[in-house]
Amino acid sequence: MTYRHQPVMLSEVLSVLSPRPGQIYIDCTLGGAGYTLALAAAVGKKGKVLAIDADPLAIANAERIIKEKKIENIVLVHDNFKNLAAISNAYLKSSADGIVFDLGLSSAQLDDENRGFSFQGDRPLDMAFGAGADIETAALLNRASLSELTRIFRELGEEPQAYRLAKEIVIARQNKSFTSTKPLVDIILKVTPPRLRSGKIHPATRVFQALRLATNDEFGSLRSALTAVPTVLKKGGHLAVVSFHSGEDRIVKQWLKEESTDCLCPPRAPVCVCGHKASFLSLLKKPLLPSAEEINFNPRARSAKLRAAEKIR
Repeated sequence: MTYRHQPVMLSEVLSVLSPRPGQIYIDCTLGGAGYTLALAAAVGKKGKVLAIDADPLAIANAERIIKEKKIENIVLVHDNFKNLAAISNAYLKSSADGIVFDLGLSSAQLDDENRGFSFQGDRPLDMAFGAGADIETAALLNRASLSELTRIFRELGEEPQAYRLAKEIVIARQNKSFTSTKPLVDIILKVTPPRLRSGKIHPATRVFQALRLATNDEFGSLRSALTAVPTVLKKGGHLAVVSFHSGEDRIVKQWLKEESTDCLCPPRAPVCVCGHKASFLSLLKKPLLPSAEEINFNPRARSAKLRAAEKIR
């Protein structure tokens, strides 16, 4: 399989990261290597880019590119970025000048017929990125309770038909376990009101997204990685996060709010007792969105949001 992925908002990401020769950067989501290659070119031979990905296919693709182009300043790590602190300690002798996250699914993963990320056709029901997945998607569908499935679809997918969909899945699996994507898509279409079946966004989009997030514990991994950022990033270093899901963006937004605030005590507290000091300063008044030109060229970029911050202490 050829691993193709168009990096989203590449120029905007490079602008907020401001890479310079000799610096050290961490790409927490290697994917198709778009950010990694651009950063490697910017930091030059005296710099270094540490590129992390849980997907073995992404690592293999990057290894091929590095070998073909004879690139010597990229270090690949097959791991989940939730282990950012341990990875940094193992591979870097000093703090990083910049860190970037491109959250969500790559085009290569979505288009791979041997994986279950897409609802087109009938594919194995497997949405695990690779390293770090807690459960197989099929096992999740076949074992989770009605209430747990409802919660996943409602909270992670913001699916209006969450309860009805979960109930239909529980009924269907009593006759036959879920192993591929088509039976699931059929149920999704069944519970979707007719007027919503032919919109621009396929009815299965939110459900598949929710299952992918749950399979890989993406929210938990993101929180773990963000917790490590202050210890991995040096003072004056920049952080850039591109998210595609409102839940991911809320996590990043809340983290930035806390890390850029001096006191986290309740508003009614007469004096500060928490001792918290702001360690980051947001570089953007509001998140950047992809341009109309980029969305036209790459429709999958339509929901992207870029947030960025500088470590100040």
